[in-house]
Amino acid sequence: MRTSLRPAAAVAAAAVGASLAVAFGATASASTAAATPATAKIRPCTINDVSFYFGGFSAGLGQRSFDLTLLAHDGITCSLSDTPLITLAGPPSQKKPIPLTIEGRGGTLILQPDLPLHATVLYSIPDTPQDTLEVSTLTLAMPDKTSRATDFLYPGTTDIYSGGVFITSWTTGIGLGEGEQSG
Repeated sequence: MRTSLRPAAAVAAAAVGASLAVAFGATASASTAAATPATAKIRPCTINDVSFYFGGFSAGLGQRSFDLTLLAHDGITCSLSDTPLITLAGPPSQKKPIPLTIEGRGGTLILQPDLPLHATVLYSIPDTPQDTLEVSTLTLAMPDKTSRATDFLYPGTTDIYSGGVFITSWTTGIGLGEGEQSG
């Protein structure tokens, strides 16, 4: 019996709230519109909602880095974790996995066409052939598990130190992305 009273109480409270809003000069539609942005749930991003770009390549004596910029298509607003969902692969002949460390704070970010996100990919070059791994593919996934694979920075393989690759968490801003990767 209590369960049937709670919905009735909620309806009564909503009716009282609406009547108080009208009594104080607000319209019901204005109060509804004001509540919508705060309560609206933004859907998770899919790979078809976004394009991603590489750019800002930097080469030091032993370390290399580049930016990966993520941009929502026009009219799209979606959410994703601040932890990039990225995997790396080498050529089929390479049996050793590529160590990958990805930063993240456990937050959720909103992606819009005018609010791009970027992450930085860092790796060291190998000192000896025994310390060498090859990377050929980068796969970016979205919260709904859709993904897109592309070359790691450029076509072919990239030699990296066997310690692996480090990727920062998504942050706001355009990074230094330049060339679009299939979007």
